[in-house]
Amino acid sequence: MVKTFITIALLLVVLFGCSYSVYSNTYPHLKKVRIAAFENRSSSFEIGENVFSGLNLQFRNDGRLKPVTQDPDCLIEGVIFSFEENIHSYDANNKIQDYRLTLSLSINFTDLSKNETIWENKALSLSQTYAVGQAATSKNKSREEATDALIKDLFNTIIQNSLERW
Repeated sequence: MVKTFITIALLLVVLFGCSYSVYSNTYPHLKKVRIAAFENRSSSFEIGENVFSGLNLQFRNDGRLKPVTQDPDCLIEGVIFSFEENIHSYDANNKIQDYRLTLSLSINFTDLSKNETIWENKALSLSQTYAVGQAATSKNKSREEATDALIKDLFNTIIQNSLERW
């Protein structure tokens, strides 16, 4: 009898424990987000589209807010000021080992149902490095990987400063 009770209790703990989520949402009334195409003032033509599509993908994968084009509860919009690539490090023979990508932008996250700004940053700057030499130390092995990592950093920054705000 005791073994049966313990088995059932363990089974219930396992089943209900699987539905636990570490995600929090400070604004539970927000379900749908519209990500506006960012105004691109940089010299990099493709970065605006990369940020737009990358953020949509990150929000879809995250699942807390569903990206939509009509009837959103909240809106993310921004302006890309620059997207720069600079040398980050050299080796002992003075050959380039790593480059640094830096994305500078302004971003605004608005609750449309309450007509209030949840979070904004008018001077956000994010950086990632990528490797080009054999002795490079960067975790990103290409410019594309570094760009994807920048967009993921942007997504995490948005989430941490809006939905997960304490």
